[in-house]
Amino acid sequence: MNQEQFVTAKGEILVVDDSPANLSLLTQMLSAKGYKVRVAPNGKLALKSVQYYPPNLILLDVLMPILDGYEVCKLLKTNKQTQDIPIIFLSALDEAIDKVKAFNLGAADYISKPFENVEVLARIENQLTIQRQKKWLENEIDRRKKIEENLKQSQQLLTSVLNSSLDGIMAFNSIRDNRGNIVDFECLLLNPVAAETIGKTQKNAIGKSFLKQFPSLKKTSLLEYYKSIVNTGIIISKEFYYEHEYVKGWFQLVAVKIGDGVSVTFRDITDRKQMELALQQSNLILEKKANADSLTHLANRRRFDEYLQQEWGRMTEEKQPLSLILCDVDYFKFYNDTYGHQTGDECLQKVAQSLRRSVRYPGDLVARYGGEEFAIILPNTVAKDAVKVAEKIQCELYKLKIDHRTSSVSQYVTLSMGVASVVPRSELSPAHSIAAADEALYEAKKQGRDRIVLNRAMGNGQ
Repeated sequence: MNQEQFVTAKGEILVVDDSPANLSLLTQMLSAKGYKVRVAPNGKLALKSVQYYPPNLILLDVLMPILDGYEVCKLLKTNKQTQDIPIIFLSALDEAIDKVKAFNLGAADYISKPFENVEVLARIENQLTIQRQKKWLENEIDRRKKIEENLKQSQQLLTSVLNSSLDGIMAFNSIRDNRGNIVDFECLLLNPVAAETIGKTQKNAIGKSFLKQFPSLKKTSLLEYYKSIVNTGIIISKEFYYEHEYVKGWFQLVAVKIGDGVSVTFRDITDRKQMELALQQSNLILEKKANADSLTHLANRRRFDEYLQQEWGRMTEEKQPLSLILCDVDYFKFYNDTYGHQTGDECLQKVAQSLRRSVRYPGDLVARYGGEEFAIILPNTVAKDAVKVAEKIQCELYKLKIDHRTSSVSQYVTLSMGVASVVPRSELSPAHSIAAADEALYEAKKQGRDRIVLNRAMGNGQ
């Protein structure tokens, strides 16, 4: 495979942005990761480019001349030829209403500017993985439908279809007691795949009792499923784990009523199940990376904003307090100038560790807010308890005794902290809490730093 083939194999991405700087940055970043990149400086040219040769994914800005990103997305999603192309918005608009509008128009994802390269790459790969899986599943479904249609064509082809099918196929007739209740099933037929799966020959299995051949299945729900199909006529499709001395694994099972019995088609999906589990794990890893700050491994600003919005809504419904602590490393610029940026990064990592040690509950979130600023979200926490958490943070940091000879307040690294607590209400927003905590942080710095200030103006936080 030559270099051009390798690049194309990763996927082709159309970047739409009226900023040459953004186009250049994204082109370089994506090309370096093996993607083939096309660019369009406005929505009109983007639509022409997509019609000429559809890409695998579109990165789309919102604010553009001629046609804005929303209009471009709307036009693409109303066109059958382009409606399945995943669109990720990259926009400086960060309000919830902007994101909701994008998703209502059919966007697959929304990333706020300024963005982190690793986040953009993770989200792109996530969408492309979803597309590949979707295509695989569509092909699998189509193949299954074709097999089922072939089975219905004629009774004359039944024997050849059964014997050549890659699926296991069995048919059973009901065995009833004197009251007419189904107590067992008799095997009417099975194909070679089914016989091999159950460890029987076709001759030995046909005409035999279901429970006599598989007594262990009496303890499972499978027999009851078969009874339900005969009694109601409802088709059942389910994934079933089967374990026998000859074979064990996951099977996709489809059972339908035929006369007074059932016809069962099954396929070994053990490999697929393992692939699904691996994909789920990969998605969890990607999501974790997208929500984590690469330096401190705390939650990043994006995760902070999402979680604050989520908990604000929850606390509004439950009428419970939500507290917020904003922290700033005192005289950190002087620290960097004195010790160097690498040591500065190590300092931030140590501060992050002390913050993580200071929170007690799983619902509390510690995030890097930006630069040398950190934030802690404390749901179900009143003001006095939030102050105790801040004091705990201060104590943990003092224990570290990180040298800071150019600080004006201490020979060690210290924090200024602003605390705000409120019972969220519908007429307020998370921005009010952030502003209150920021105001308290400003006051802490104004009073001389290395201290905790509680903003009492919010009220209701007790």
